[in-house]
Amino acid sequence: MATFEKETKRVPWTFPTDGLLRSGNSIMMQNKATCGHLVMDINERQQGADGDAFVLTTCKTNPGPISRSVFVIKRAEKVDIFGTDDIIRYGQKIKIEANPYIYRKTLFVSSTPLSALCYSPESRKQEASVHSNEHYIGTWIIDSCDPNFRMECQGTPVKAGEPILIRHAQTMHYLASDNVRHGNDFGGECEVMTHSFSNQNKTQNLFLEKKGALTTDVPTRFQFDQNVWML
Repeated sequence: MATFEKETKRVPWTFPTDGLLRSGNSIMMQNKATCGHLVMDINERQQGADGDAFVLTTCKTNPGPISRSVFVIKRAEKVDIFGTDDIIRYGQKIKIEANPYIYRKTLFVSSTPLSALCYSPESRKQEASVHSNEHYIGTWIIDSCDPNFRMECQGTPVKAGEPILIRHAQTMHYLASDNVRHGNDFGGECEVMTHSFSNQNKTQNLFLEKKGALTTDVPTRFQFDQNVWML
């Protein structure tokens, strides 16, 4: 019971006056497909992950800024190709930490590569959870939703409330959630995983490459709403 009370404690939440995300901001993350907010459940461990690792889900009823729903976004590197300011930009490596009120250790939103021992609890795709170990598996990159302008957006500031994609730096798959129900102490919530949902439509990427609008390393398949987040 004490753990549940800790998870529902209200915590500080950042409201940027200029609408730009900055390193150190306390944020909530909403998935477009489920309309649910990303939340942690420190009563359920992620199987197969190293260290203290706990399951992530999305909650369809807005929980508000409580300890299980507020995360802290930070630059992964103090100095990078985008300079030294604290503005979060497209194409920049970031860390997403759990707020310090949820657990005795710092937890990082991370994803362990898919294996026979480690996978998401319901769909068995690549897992996404919060880990106590600060490794490269906890590094992410923010991408624009539109692949045609993904390169042009590199280096531009990310605005609060803008739909974005969150790409895992190690495996290059996107953070996602869908309507697969995962039973937990909160009555059942939507599963979270790291998986790039896409269709099989032609993307005209050869034409865009010929124009110089993108290169072969830019994923051009349409990302479904499962991969879209708003911070």
